[in-house]
Amino acid sequence: MNNKSLEDRIRDIVLDKLEKFNLDYDSIDIDVRYDIKTVGVQGDSRTYAHPVEIGVRKNREIVWNTDFMREMSTEITNQIKEINRVVYTIQ
Repeated sequence: MNNKSLEDRIRDIVLDKLEKFNLDYDSIDIDVRYDIKTVGVQGDSRTYAHPVEIGVRKNREIVWNTDFMREMSTEITNQIKEINRVVYTIQ
């Protein structure tokens, strides 16, 4: 059983992908939306789970790399069953 919090598990994936893509950052914001659930599809089944909002910044600017975002969101939704949607914040 994993004793880490949901946010810590998500943060570990984000950090791993930032390192893989050699991206610099100053801050990482993670907000699991426990107040809502979204419908997603995994395999042939529908899932009802929480979305997570993630923002990564360097010098107050958004870190924007589509390969990073694609791999990060795929790994989060594949590895963390409580999450079925990743939203990358851009404001």
